[in-house]
Amino acid sequence: MQRRKLWLGTTILRNRVRTSTGEDIGKIEDVIVDAADQRLIYAVLMVDGYPELFVVPWSSFSASPWPDYILLNVDRKTLEQGPSFNPADWPDITDPGWEQRIRDHYRTGPVPVRERTVRVERPVVVPRRSGVSFVGGIVIALFLAGLLWMAFLVSTRGWDGAKQQLTNTFSSAAYAMKETSQDATLTAKVKTALSLNKNIPANEINVDSQGDVVTLRGEVPNDEVRSMAEKIAADTPGVGVVHNHLYATQHTQ
Repeated sequence: MQRRKLWLGTTILRNRVRTSTGEDIGKIEDVIVDAADQRLIYAVLMVDGYPELFVVPWSSFSASPWPDYILLNVDRKTLEQGPSFNPADWPDITDPGWEQRIRDHYRTGPVPVRERTVRVERPVVVPRRSGVSFVGGIVIALFLAGLLWMAFLVSTRGWDGAKQQLTNTFSSAAYAMKETSQDATLTAKVKTALSLNKNIPANEINVDSQGDVVTLRGEVPNDEVRSMAEKIAADTPGVGVVHNHLYATQHTQ
């Protein structure tokens, strides 16, 4: 029996991306999830050599034979001509016009046939008949994948390191499910701002947004990085208050 291909969210975020010709073009900075029908719809892609971020339909990606990269079924020229934005000025991801521009562009590109199948069948199968079972399936899949990943982490990082990694992963998933679309936009802005600073381990920091209040959780190397992360979050447009719950492993004497 063939085993399914399951990925943790941390495997997708900031993973490298290659085209079908094998060209390494960048990495995935973030993803956008539709809370209404509980599916991943877009990936936010940082292309090497470009200051802008590109938004690409998730249906344009497919699993690669190896876990160290994700396959993009769009050629580089189509991608470079697609919708993009400044990381410091995120668009309104709930704007229908913004989504339409993305769909109009990638409809002319080499999008796999399977995208048409999903667009036709999903309204019939998922919203009314499979909503609850779909959520349950995701929970079970993540749990089983977590057990397998836990075994790998324990063998490579030890028990304490593995436990901390899984705690951060499941905390991020829990926070993401609580966020509204507006909160998700602010969270994405803060995450992007943190990731642009090379001194901050952005992948170790959980960001939770409610209204204009942003909460930072996770583990950072020292008090200086802790303060720096708080300042960057506070300077992000749309943030009113920052609750800094980051833990510094080394404290300044």
